Amino acid sequence: MKSFNINNTVKVKLTEYGKRMLERDHNNFWSSHGKLNEHPYKPHEEDENGYVKFQLWSLMYQLGEYCILGCEPLFDTVILIDDKDLRGGE
Repeated sequence: MKSFNINNTVKVKLTEYGKRMLERDHNNFWSSHGKLNEHPYKPHEEDENGYVKFQLWSLMYQLGEYCILGCEPLFDTVILIDDKDLRGGE
């Protein structure tokens, strides 16, 4: 088995639902502080294959509450992890 630090990055392909939830949460947060005009939403930048980079803890924090069995997926089930971020092994 190998280990992975949750501060390292992963890449996921967000679904349209996932993109909407990120935007909605961003807008709700800044609107509740009266500062949405100062902090407009900027979508995550996708790479040439449509993947978006997150630190794993941030992905869990931002989208974890929506990851519920039987609900619409927020991102494809394949998560890319760079080999350099995997430690150990048997």
